[in-house]
Amino acid sequence: MKNYIEYFLISFFFYLFKFLGVRISSFLGGVIFLSYGLFSKRNKIVRNNLKRIFPDISKKNSNYIIKRMWFHFGRVIGEYPNLNKLKIGLNKNIIIKNEENLIKPLQKYPNCLFFSAHIGNWELTSHLLTQKGFKINFIYRAPNNKLVDNLLRKIRIGYGVGLIKKGNQGAKECLKILNQKGGHIGMLIDQKMNDGITTKFFNHEVKTASAIAKFAIKYKCPIIPAVCIRENSTKFKVSYFNTITPNDIKKIGNEIQIMNHLNNYVESWIKKNPEQWIWFHNRWNN
Repeated sequence: MKNYIEYFLISFFFYLFKFLGVRISSFLGGVIFLSYGLFSKRNKIVRNNLKRIFPDISKKNSNYIIKRMWFHFGRVIGEYPNLNKLKIGLNKNIIIKNEENLIKPLQKYPNCLFFSAHIGNWELTSHLLTQKGFKINFIYRAPNNKLVDNLLRKIRIGYGVGLIKKGNQGAKECLKILNQKGGHIGMLIDQKMNDGITTKFFNHEVKTASAIAKFAIKYKCPIIPAVCIRENSTKFKVSYFNTITPNDIKKIGNEIQIMNHLNNYVESWIKKNPEQWIWFHNRWNN
Protein backbone atom coordinates (compact mmCIF):
# COMPACT_ATOMS: atom_id res chain seq x y z
CA MET A 1 0.00 0.00 0.00
CA LYS A 2 2.85 2.38 0.86
CA ASN A 3 4.39 1.83 -2.59
CA TYR A 4 1.09 2.55 -4.34
CA ILE A 5 0.55 5.75 -2.34
CA GLU A 6 4.11 6.89 -3.11
CA TYR A 7 3.60 6.09 -6.80
CA PHE A 8 0.26 7.93 -6.90
CA LEU A 9 1.76 11.11 -5.38
CA ILE A 10 4.80 11.09 -7.67
CA SER A 11 2.61 10.40 -10.72
CA PHE A 12 0.30 13.27 -9.76
CA PHE A 13 3.20 15.74 -9.58
CA PHE A 14 4.79 14.26 -12.72
CA TYR A 15 1.72 14.98 -14.87
CA LEU A 16 1.07 18.32 -13.15
CA PHE A 17 4.65 19.48 -13.78
CA LYS A 18 4.50 18.19 -17.36
CA PHE A 19 1.35 20.25 -17.93
CA LEU A 20 2.83 23.38 -16.33
CA GLY A 21 5.99 23.36 -18.46
CA VAL A 22 9.65 23.50 -17.51
CA ARG A 23 9.92 27.07 -16.14
CA ILE A 24 6.92 26.94 -13.81
CA SER A 25 7.50 23.32 -12.72
CA SER A 26 11.18 24.10 -12.00
CA PHE A 27 10.26 27.04 -9.76
CA LEU A 28 7.40 25.17 -8.07
CA GLY A 29 9.66 22.17 -7.39
CA GLY A 30 12.21 24.54 -5.85
CA VAL A 31 9.61 26.09 -3.55
CA ILE A 32 8.30 22.67 -2.43
CA PHE A 33 11.75 21.27 -1.59
CA LEU A 34 12.94 24.48 0.04
CA SER A 35 9.89 24.31 2.33
CA TYR A 36 10.70 20.69 3.12
CA GLY A 37 14.40 21.40 3.53
CA LEU A 38 13.88 24.12 6.14
CA PHE A 39 12.68 21.43 8.57
CA SER A 40 14.52 18.35 7.29
CA LYS A 41 16.53 16.21 9.71
CA ARG A 42 18.97 15.68 6.83
CA ASN A 43 20.32 19.17 7.42
CA LYS A 44 22.46 17.72 10.20
CA ILE A 45 24.23 15.57 7.57
CA VAL A 46 24.51 18.59 5.27
CA ARG A 47 26.11 20.76 7.97
CA ASN A 48 28.56 18.00 8.92
CA ASN A 49 29.55 17.50 5.28
CA LEU A 50 29.99 21.23 4.68
CA LYS A 51 32.12 21.58 7.83
CA ARG A 52 34.25 18.63 6.76
CA ILE A 53 35.01 20.12 3.35
CA PHE A 54 35.00 23.80 4.32
CA PRO A 55 36.33 23.82 7.93
CA ASP A 56 36.19 27.60 8.20
CA ILE A 57 32.67 28.00 6.86
CA SER A 58 30.50 30.37 8.91
CA LYS A 59 27.01 29.48 10.09
CA LYS A 60 25.63 32.21 7.85
CA ASN A 61 27.31 30.79 4.73
CA SER A 62 26.33 27.27 5.73
CA ASN A 63 22.67 28.29 6.02
CA TYR A 64 22.90 30.08 2.67
CA ILE A 65 24.25 26.99 0.89
CA ILE A 66 21.67 24.73 2.55
CA LYS A 67 18.73 26.88 1.42
CA ARG A 68 20.12 27.26 -2.10
CA MET A 69 20.83 23.51 -2.28
CA TRP A 70 17.25 22.50 -1.39
CA PHE A 71 15.78 25.02 -3.83
CA HIS A 72 18.13 23.85 -6.58
CA PHE A 73 17.40 20.17 -5.90
CA GLY A 74 13.67 20.90 -6.07
CA ARG A 75 14.22 22.61 -9.42
CA VAL A 76 15.90 19.48 -10.77
CA ILE A 77 12.96 17.33 -9.64
CA GLY A 78 10.51 19.81 -11.16
CA GLU A 79 12.38 19.71 -14.47
CA TYR A 80 12.35 15.91 -14.81
CA PRO A 81 8.92 15.59 -16.50
CA ASN A 82 9.97 18.11 -19.17
CA LEU A 83 13.46 16.83 -19.98
CA ASN A 84 12.35 15.50 -23.36
CA LYS A 85 11.29 19.04 -24.35
CA LEU A 86 14.74 20.54 -23.79
CA LYS A 87 16.41 20.43 -27.20
CA ILE A 88 20.07 21.38 -27.62
CA GLY A 89 20.50 24.06 -30.27
CA LEU A 90 16.81 24.92 -30.29
CA ASN A 91 16.82 26.08 -26.68
CA LYS A 92 18.80 29.28 -26.13
CA ASN A 93 18.84 28.56 -22.39
CA ILE A 94 21.18 25.58 -22.83
CA ILE A 95 24.75 26.66 -23.65
CA ILE A 96 27.25 24.04 -24.82
CA LYS A 97 30.93 24.53 -24.06
CA ASN A 98 33.64 22.55 -25.90
CA GLU A 99 31.31 20.42 -28.03
CA GLU A 100 34.35 19.07 -29.90
CA ASN A 101 35.51 17.32 -26.72
CA LEU A 102 32.39 15.18 -27.01
CA ILE A 103 32.11 14.64 -30.76
CA LYS A 104 35.75 13.92 -31.71
CA PRO A 105 36.28 10.94 -29.36
CA LEU A 106 32.86 9.53 -30.37
CA GLN A 107 34.04 9.60 -33.99
CA LYS A 108 37.50 8.25 -33.20
CA TYR A 109 36.85 5.44 -30.69
CA PRO A 110 34.41 2.51 -30.98
CA ASN A 111 33.32 2.94 -27.35
CA CYS A 112 33.47 5.86 -24.93
CA LEU A 113 32.83 6.25 -21.21
CA PHE A 114 31.28 9.36 -19.69
CA PHE A 115 31.02 10.54 -16.13
CA SER A 116 29.45 13.38 -14.23
CA ALA A 117 28.11 14.00 -10.71
CA HIS A 118 24.89 15.00 -8.98
CA ILE A 119 25.47 18.68 -9.63
CA GLY A 120 23.51 21.19 -11.70
CA ASN A 121 21.00 19.24 -13.78
CA TRP A 122 23.15 16.20 -14.48
CA GLU A 123 20.52 14.66 -16.79
CA LEU A 124 21.26 17.29 -19.46
CA THR A 125 24.86 16.11 -19.97
CA SER A 126 23.65 13.35 -22.32
CA HIS A 127 21.21 15.45 -24.38
CA LEU A 128 23.74 16.62 -26.99
CA LEU A 129 25.02 13.10 -27.46
CA THR A 130 21.61 11.52 -28.10
CA GLN A 131 20.43 14.42 -30.27
CA LYS A 132 23.51 13.95 -32.46
CA GLY A 133 22.39 10.37 -33.10
CA PHE A 134 24.74 8.53 -30.72
CA LYS A 135 23.54 5.94 -28.24
CA ILE A 136 24.39 5.98 -24.56
CA ASN A 137 23.43 3.75 -21.65
CA PHE A 138 23.43 5.15 -18.13
CA ILE A 139 24.15 3.06 -15.07
CA TYR A 140 21.74 4.03 -12.30
CA ARG A 141 20.60 2.97 -8.85
CA ALA A 142 16.99 1.83 -9.08
CA PRO A 143 14.51 3.03 -6.42
CA ASN A 144 13.18 0.33 -4.10
CA ASN A 145 9.64 1.07 -5.33
CA LYS A 146 9.34 -0.70 -8.71
CA LEU A 147 6.37 1.45 -9.72
CA VAL A 148 8.41 4.62 -9.19
CA ASP A 149 11.37 3.02 -10.99
CA ASN A 150 9.16 2.34 -14.03
CA LEU A 151 8.06 5.98 -14.08
CA LEU A 152 11.64 7.30 -13.84
CA ARG A 153 12.72 4.90 -16.58
CA LYS A 154 9.91 6.22 -18.78
CA ILE A 155 11.19 9.78 -18.30
CA ARG A 156 14.80 8.95 -19.09
CA ILE A 157 14.09 6.66 -22.03
CA GLY A 158 11.81 9.41 -23.31
CA TYR A 159 14.78 11.68 -23.99
CA GLY A 160 16.86 9.01 -25.67
CA VAL A 161 19.09 7.17 -23.18
CA GLY A 162 19.28 3.48 -22.35
CA LEU A 163 19.31 2.42 -18.71
CA ILE A 164 21.29 -0.20 -16.82
CA LYS A 165 20.49 -1.03 -13.20
CA LYS A 166 23.41 -1.32 -10.81
CA GLY A 167 24.14 -4.91 -9.79
CA ASN A 168 25.43 -8.18 -11.19
CA GLN A 169 22.95 -8.27 -14.07
CA GLY A 170 23.80 -4.67 -14.92
CA ALA A 171 27.51 -5.51 -15.00
CA LYS A 172 26.82 -8.24 -17.56
CA GLU A 173 24.82 -5.78 -19.67
CA CYS A 174 27.74 -3.33 -19.59
CA LEU A 175 30.17 -5.97 -20.83
CA LYS A 176 27.78 -6.87 -23.66
CA ILE A 177 27.49 -3.19 -24.68
CA LEU A 178 31.25 -2.57 -24.59
CA ASN A 179 31.86 -5.60 -26.78
CA GLN A 180 29.89 -3.87 -29.55
CA LYS A 181 30.97 -0.87 -31.61
CA GLY A 182 29.09 2.27 -30.67
CA GLY A 183 28.22 1.10 -27.19
CA HIS A 184 28.79 4.07 -24.90
CA ILE A 185 28.22 4.11 -21.13
CA GLY A 186 27.73 6.99 -18.72
CA MET A 187 27.63 7.12 -14.95
CA LEU A 188 27.59 9.43 -11.94
CA ILE A 189 30.60 8.72 -9.74
CA ASP A 190 29.90 10.78 -6.61
CA GLN A 191 27.61 8.32 -4.82
CA LYS A 192 28.60 6.23 -1.83
CA MET A 193 29.28 2.58 -2.65
CA ASN A 194 29.52 0.32 0.40
CA ASP A 195 31.37 -2.40 -1.50
CA GLY A 196 33.44 0.01 -3.60
CA ILE A 197 37.16 0.70 -3.47
CA THR A 198 38.67 3.19 -1.02
CA THR A 199 39.53 6.48 -2.69
CA LYS A 200 40.14 10.10 -1.71
CA PHE A 201 37.40 12.69 -2.07
CA PHE A 202 38.28 16.16 -0.79
CA ASN A 203 41.25 14.46 0.89
CA HIS A 204 38.99 12.18 2.97
CA GLU A 205 38.59 8.45 2.43
CA VAL A 206 35.37 7.31 0.75
CA LYS A 207 34.03 4.14 -0.83
CA THR A 208 33.64 4.59 -4.58
CA ALA A 209 32.32 2.42 -7.40
CA SER A 210 35.24 1.62 -9.71
CA ALA A 211 33.31 0.32 -12.74
CA ILE A 212 34.40 3.18 -15.01
CA ALA A 213 38.08 2.52 -14.21
CA LYS A 214 37.67 -1.23 -14.76
CA PHE A 215 35.98 -0.69 -18.13
CA ALA A 216 38.54 1.89 -19.25
CA ILE A 217 41.44 -0.45 -18.49
CA LYS A 218 39.84 -3.63 -19.90
CA TYR A 219 38.41 -2.16 -23.10
CA LYS A 220 40.89 0.70 -23.62
CA CYS A 221 38.02 3.21 -23.70
CA PRO A 222 38.56 6.95 -23.35
CA ILE A 223 36.80 8.75 -20.50
CA ILE A 224 34.97 12.04 -21.13
CA PRO A 225 34.18 14.27 -18.11
CA ALA A 226 30.94 16.25 -18.47
CA VAL A 227 29.12 18.64 -16.17
CA CYS A 228 25.95 20.72 -16.36
CA ILE A 229 25.78 23.85 -14.19
CA ARG A 230 22.71 25.98 -13.65
CA GLU A 231 23.49 29.55 -14.67
CA ASN A 232 20.17 30.85 -13.34
CA SER A 233 16.54 29.74 -13.31
CA THR A 234 16.26 27.26 -16.22
CA LYS A 235 19.39 28.42 -18.03
CA PHE A 236 22.23 25.88 -18.09
CA LYS A 237 25.81 25.48 -19.29
CA VAL A 238 26.91 21.99 -20.29
CA SER A 239 30.71 21.59 -20.44
CA TYR A 240 32.70 18.72 -21.95
CA PHE A 241 36.32 18.41 -20.85
CA ASN A 242 39.39 17.11 -22.65
CA THR A 243 39.27 13.40 -23.34
CA ILE A 244 41.17 11.18 -20.93
CA THR A 245 42.64 8.87 -23.57
CA PRO A 246 43.60 5.19 -23.11
CA ASN A 247 47.26 6.32 -23.01
CA ASP A 248 46.43 8.86 -20.30
CA ILE A 249 44.61 6.17 -18.32
CA LYS A 250 47.61 3.86 -18.57
CA LYS A 251 49.89 6.62 -17.24
CA ILE A 252 47.54 7.46 -14.36
CA GLY A 253 47.84 3.91 -13.03
CA ASN A 254 45.55 1.46 -11.27
CA GLU A 255 41.83 1.65 -10.45
CA ILE A 256 42.32 3.62 -7.24
CA GLN A 257 44.58 6.18 -8.93
CA ILE A 258 42.15 6.54 -11.83
CA MET A 259 39.18 7.11 -9.51
CA ASN A 260 41.17 9.63 -7.45
CA HIS A 261 41.93 11.45 -10.71
CA LEU A 262 38.25 11.52 -11.66
CA ASN A 263 37.26 12.61 -8.15
CA ASN A 264 39.45 15.69 -8.66
CA TYR A 265 37.12 16.81 -11.45
CA VAL A 266 34.08 16.46 -9.22
CA GLU A 267 35.80 18.35 -6.41
CA SER A 268 36.52 21.31 -8.71
CA TRP A 269 32.88 21.41 -9.87
CA ILE A 270 31.60 21.38 -6.29
CA LYS A 271 34.03 24.07 -5.10
CA LYS A 272 32.79 26.44 -7.81
CA ASN A 273 29.10 25.70 -7.23
CA PRO A 274 28.64 24.20 -3.73
CA GLU A 275 24.92 25.04 -3.62
CA GLN A 276 24.30 22.86 -6.70
CA TRP A 277 25.62 19.60 -5.25
CA ILE A 278 23.54 17.22 -3.13
CA TRP A 279 25.12 17.42 0.33
CA PHE A 280 22.53 15.35 2.19
CA HIS A 281 24.06 11.93 1.42
CA ASN A 282 26.32 10.14 3.92
CA ARG A 283 29.22 10.34 1.45
CA TRP A 284 31.82 10.28 4.23
CA ASN A 285 29.98 8.01 6.68
CA ASN A 286 28.96 10.78 9.08
